[in-house]
Amino acid sequence: MSPLLSPIAAFESYLTQEEGLSPATARQYRHDCLSLAAWLGQARPTLEQWTHVAVRDLRAYMQHHKPAPARARRLVSAWKKLWGYLSHVEGLPMQPGPAELKSPKLPTRLPQALMPTEVSRLLTAAREQLNEDKGFRDWAILAFLYGTACRVSEALHLTFGNIQFDSDNLPVSVRIVGKGDKERLVFLSSTAQRALHQWLKVRRAQGHGTSPYVFSHLSGQNAGKPFPVRTVEAAMHRAGVRAGLPRAKCTPHKLRHAHATALMDAGRRIEEVQEVLGHASIATTRIYAQVNRSRLAATAASLPDVL
Repeated sequence: MSPLLSPIAAFESYLTQEEGLSPATARQYRHDCLSLAAWLGQARPTLEQWTHVAVRDLRAYMQHHKPAPARARRLVSAWKKLWGYLSHVEGLPMQPGPAELKSPKLPTRLPQALMPTEVSRLLTAAREQLNEDKGFRDWAILAFLYGTACRVSEALHLTFGNIQFDSDNLPVSVRIVGKGDKERLVFLSSTAQRALHQWLKVRRAQGHGTSPYVFSHLSGQNAGKPFPVRTVEAAMHRAGVRAGLPRAKCTPHKLRHAHATALMDAGRRIEEVQEVLGHASIATTRIYAQVNRSRLAATAASLPDVL
């Protein structure tokens, strides 16, 4: 094994356990660093240690692969995490490397959000399947995602212990563990409450055993394990096709956009939307203020006419 590859074996677990990154992000970062190590092994065969990798080597990798801006930003982020791991955990005297690279700016693109009527069509299509159990499962998950604006990974890792109920045993809020292992309280909208309540009724009837996860397999070899992200992605795609929605709008994350856009359309303050979405910076949330063109038009129309 190349000496450049061996330290990366423990890198992924370090990212999830100590850096608090999501498993998906940790896998992506590990893959990015493995690709760099493999390329260095071919392009710079005399390099035997990460301590010898300089910023010129990283720039050469970028020049060779010519990644798109979003991909380039992720590469720089992954390399910075690797350098931090090798320096602080492995104790290696690293060169500055990625710290000397500038992350390219990304063009600002407005999110393609689903309108409420489209979400309604989507959920109807998800529920109306020949396989009633699959249809109910798809409907419950997608309705919960839209009703809470949770990320897919956040919803799939929701546990029974993080659900709060009222005196009538109806779920009213959930504690979500988001990016960076940050916890936030999400109050359930009527859509989310109905979806979760009905899903829990089925889970109680069928028995959820010892599994702590709300959205998990009930039987088979994966019983008790949370549904994988690809299951939700496939459910969203199937429902979107049956509902006649554009392919670009048929990803689970678009339900998060739809929730945020609907809140802005309803006149909620941007700080409130930021709290719901769990954004660390309000700048991330501000893009939804740009989406609401009807409010922008109304704002312009409210200016007194002096001509």
